[in-house]
Amino acid sequence: MRVEATSHLTDLIYGSLFGECDWQAFLDAVARTSPDGKAALHYHDLTSPVAHVPFISGFSEAEVADFSRHYAAVNPWIPRMSMVPVGQGLCGDEIFARRDLVRSEFYNDWLKRQAGCETSVGVSIIREETRSVILSTATSCADPEENRAAAERYTLLSPHLKRAFDFIRRRDLVAPKAQGARGLFDSIGAGLFYICERRRLRWSNEAADLMLASGYPIRTGSDGKILIRSDAAAAALQALLVRGGGYALPHTFFMRNDVDQHSFRLTVVRLQSSRFTEFLEGPTVAVIVEPALATIKDRQRSLLEDAKLTATEVKVALSIASGNTPRQTATAFQIGYETVRTHLRNVYSKLGVNSQVALATLLLGT
Repeated sequence: MRVEATSHLTDLIYGSLFGECDWQAFLDAVARTSPDGKAALHYHDLTSPVAHVPFISGFSEAEVADFSRHYAAVNPWIPRMSMVPVGQGLCGDEIFARRDLVRSEFYNDWLKRQAGCETSVGVSIIREETRSVILSTATSCADPEENRAAAERYTLLSPHLKRAFDFIRRRDLVAPKAQGARGLFDSIGAGLFYICERRRLRWSNEAADLMLASGYPIRTGSDGKILIRSDAAAAALQALLVRGGGYALPHTFFMRNDVDQHSFRLTVVRLQSSRFTEFLEGPTVAVIVEPALATIKDRQRSLLEDAKLTATEVKVALSIASGNTPRQTATAFQIGYETVRTHLRNVYSKLGVNSQVALATLLLGT
């Protein structure tokens, strides 16, 4: 084993962590330590046949696509990686006997035919529940001694990788500008939830905590997962939590609690995070829960009473002033769109305004 190679790779780990180089430089250097090496950082969820391989060196896009789509599910090494110690570098023959490997579909149709390799050397860096984050290099070398030396190098690199990954997770997975967001959303009575992969709550503000305590419109299930009391919103959340889904426009939903007749507007949006952070931790989705109506203050109540607005006109006026469109208001209160437009015309006439901006200024201005 070449000590200088291990030292250089360790330097690249910390250089990548602090921005002096990038993780691609590290992975390229790892690949060069094995004959015809092709390296990858990949994530495996053992409950799913799909693998996620966003960081590669030497593999073609077609090879990675085929591996992710099918061959990861028949890779005889992956199930056995859950039984080997985390942080211990291993060569393929130590995990699955070579005599059995060369008869497998994985070897004959992908490893040998597509990648042009004989075996692989790798290490599990992170293992939590049913997921693993693995660094591995496919190589054309079938020499057990040479591959064992490479595996020992991975053992030496593993604690440095684990330390770097833990640092990234602590640094990047705290809710962005958490205190500012907490104050802003709490001030308007809106709940802000940051939900991570497997629908676990990563962070929430005070208003969100109160909503969780009440159980509406979002609650925590007995298994610790976040549950939204709207099938459509829950489906959008689940879709946005899928790895590799990329950016999507925010989804907006309206809900009404039949018990107290309170209405809420839910916005579900996938947060932008670094490619490497998402690789380690999966996507983060923000769910913003806002009361569909502005809070009625004394000055507003006086204005509405003096204008002799009906109860429905008050609800429409507050909804429009809160930023909802007439169509969204119709959905929130389960009344017709044209009915909302009629009420809105009456509101404008009685309050002496002629636009949503003017209505919001009148009712919500200080």
